[in-house]
Amino acid sequence: MALHPLLGGANAVHYEYHRTNGYDSMNDKQSLPLRLGAVAEPKVAVIVLNWNGWLDTVECLESLLRSDYENFQIIVCDNDSVDGSFQRLLEWADGSLTINTTAEDAPDFWSYQPVPKPINSVVYTLSTDTTEPECRPDTKLIFIQTGSNLGYAGGNNVGIRYAQAHSRASYLWILNNDTVVDSQAMRWMVECASRDHRIGNVGATLLQYGKPDTIQALAGGALLPMIGLDTQFGRGEKLAATSDVLEPLEHVVGASMFVRIEAVRDVGLLDESYFLYREETSWCIKFRKMNWKLSYSPKSIIWHKEGRSTGFKSDLHDYYSVRNMLFLIKEYYPRSLPTTLLYWACIAVLPKLVRMQFHRVSSVGRAFRDFFRGIRGKSDAFTHSWPLLEAALRAEDEAVRRRARYHSRRLS
Repeated sequence: MALHPLLGGANAVHYEYHRTNGYDSMNDKQSLPLRLGAVAEPKVAVIVLNWNGWLDTVECLESLLRSDYENFQIIVCDNDSVDGSFQRLLEWADGSLTINTTAEDAPDFWSYQPVPKPINSVVYTLSTDTTEPECRPDTKLIFIQTGSNLGYAGGNNVGIRYAQAHSRASYLWILNNDTVVDSQAMRWMVECASRDHRIGNVGATLLQYGKPDTIQALAGGALLPMIGLDTQFGRGEKLAATSDVLEPLEHVVGASMFVRIEAVRDVGLLDESYFLYREETSWCIKFRKMNWKLSYSPKSIIWHKEGRSTGFKSDLHDYYSVRNMLFLIKEYYPRSLPTTLLYWACIAVLPKLVRMQFHRVSSVGRAFRDFFRGIRGKSDAFTHSWPLLEAALRAEDEAVRRRARYHSRRLS
């Protein structure tokens, strides 16, 4: 039995195919804002990875479907969520689950009228069935259940493989599910990438979701290998006070990476040995080493919630961000490893000791230990927390559904 190409290697599986016919936002323009029509627009495949965050994903998808750029397809990959995300997303696309509120911390201007449903979509779920009818190129939404938590790199790679095989896209837009995009963001991304055929990765203006005039990052930032630090241009500044002129980009923030598909064929997929954090920095280093340029599209505005799936400044974040930065420096800048180890031993441990956050100190210590042992990929150290997480997410899901208008009609 042949292995399915989406997962690849030992994780390869076969998928069962389903189609749902319905609203296609490319063809039904009456209820959407006026689009800036173009005859030969290059196609964009937008890859959105979901893990236990279907409500954020719905808000992201609703904003994408209001883009004034027409030629795009959205590929939603679910990393085996435990909160019922995959079914909720299918019900939303089908129109049987209608969300009438945005996230609780959203500013008032995020309220919107949902796009008409159902949306023309195709669903791939785990199966032993080897038959896989080809998806129509104009299908707006692709849902893929990956079958396990593959991490940021692994989950996005599933979407990248699908896009390379089926979408006929010129560009891939890897976009975090906890983002909301401006209606013109995609068009400006395409415009920026089209200026130079050697531009391989374009970043956007990332603003804080809860403070919409405050910058999270202007595309990305610089990499300081002597101490193992990746900076973010403009972080914390007000948007109106900044300039479009940047220092040379050395990495693009992984919340939004608009990449040329030709460059991905040249550079390769995201490195799954990182599992979570720093894989996008590693990818950008590979882009630059193979003479692909990193660029910035200042008019592409995206609002980012940051850390909704994993928790910013959590034990999980501490472990993977520290461990993976050490591996990144060892791989690309080995001469800087001694100073990087010293820097992270100080910056990641001492402040937590002062604040008496001993559980986070333990996570950093585990990160150093696993680095020296050469342990990469997904760590088993956090598996004990999954049952508690699952119970919390299911409780949250029930609370959200009580705030929504839910109709019991399921996908046919």
